Amino acid sequence: MPNHCEHGGRCSQTWDGFTCTCDGTGYTGATCHTSVYEQSCEAYKHLGRSSDAYWIDPDGSGPLGPFKVICNMTEDMVWTTVVNNLPAQTAVTGSSRERRTVLQLNYSASMEQVTAITNSAEHCEGRVPLASLDVQRLAVGYVHTLSFWD
Repeated sequence: MPNHCEHGGRCSQTWDGFTCTCDGTGYTGATCHTSVYEQSCEAYKHLGRSSDAYWIDPDGSGPLGPFKVICNMTEDMVWTTVVNNLPAQTAVTGSSRERRTVLQLNYSASMEQVTAITNSAEHCEGRVPLASLDVQRLAVGYVHTLSFWD
């Protein structure tokens, strides 16, 4: 039987129709088509929301799923931060020019999802803050801004 429900909704069919259960999908409506999340941090700001973690769905009812971001609302600007798996204050020890430490960062969004939010951004940059002076000295010329769009 075909599943008439979108975005992972569960379909229950009878002889003369069907119903979709959208629980836990991030979508609502008869076929789980309408996102329950806003498309951007800017949209949350227009609703009067303050800086916080939010789920966004940049393509609305499109194929990309929702993902969690940090929205920083200032008076003039709205900043969207895509979260990575590196805990704050992660210690990196034992690195030198001869013996480098490699950290793999995984983000809360896929490249397609990041592209969807950067396409509508006025300014975009990617950064991994380095707190230790020793780490910064080792990284000079090697790790600065990882990506930058304007």
